[in-house]
Amino acid sequence: MVSEYTYSPHVDFFIDHVDRDTGYEMPSFHIHHKYEIYYEIEGTRRYFIEDAAYIVNAGSVVLIGENQIHKTASVGDTPSSRIVMNFSGEYLGKLVELFPDVDFFSFLSEEHNHLLSNITVKQQNYIHSMLQQLLTLQEETTPESDAIRKMLLATLLLELKEMCKQQQVQGGENGRVSNHIVDQIQAYIAEHYAEKLTLTGIASQFYISPYYLSRLFKKSINLSLIEYINGVRIKAAQNLIEKSNESISDIAEKTGFLTTAHFRRVFKDATGLSPQQYRQYYKRVNK
Repeated sequence: MVSEYTYSPHVDFFIDHVDRDTGYEMPSFHIHHKYEIYYEIEGTRRYFIEDAAYIVNAGSVVLIGENQIHKTASVGDTPSSRIVMNFSGEYLGKLVELFPDVDFFSFLSEEHNHLLSNITVKQQNYIHSMLQQLLTLQEETTPESDAIRKMLLATLLLELKEMCKQQQVQGGENGRVSNHIVDQIQAYIAEHYAEKLTLTGIASQFYISPYYLSRLFKKSINLSLIEYINGVRIKAAQNLIEKSNESISDIAEKTGFLTTAHFRRVFKDATGLSPQQYRQYYKRVNK
């Protein structure tokens, strides 16, 4: 049975396995205070992370840091199978305290580590096996099962960190799909996101047609131009919600949204929480 992409922003650990008979595209990007590990069991996907797109083949791992925009889409109408896991840094809090000199998380956010593809079949089988064990423990609620789950996760993170180092040493491809014009447009949006931005206006800045810009952007990074702009704005809004006491309406205006209602809707689609709920959640986890 095929289920939609699932993300649970209210829990510190979540893992899910989905098999699909046909192509599938996430309806919108995601951004959250969670790390993510995505393992492609079968098929090929295109994965958008921050300002880049990656081709993900079977046996590859996608690593995503906190607050990094991401979205996955099909490459053709073919079957696929994947395991995705979300977890917070706080989930491993006590283990991290036991090993203060060990960095369990920062490698997940580094651009050159987003796609881990230069790995052996033995390493692929190891990752798959660890994720399967974590899936088996998903519904277990005993203190013992929680301890096993956390130790498995910590072990997997350290193994993935080492695989990332090996990939860098071996000079493995980072899998990024890039386009010079798209890179320039992304830089322009990063500078002007708080202003009124339109397809026609941006196209004129780069002396190209709106039609060409729309097709080029979608082909390069799997997002429409407005989806990408909204993602940049949501990241900026998250930062303001976390670091200021400004009202939600003021934050909406400062980040380029024309109405507070539209901001609330886009923010909830992206994070799973309303702006107010997000502020409360952030304050709770950072006490």
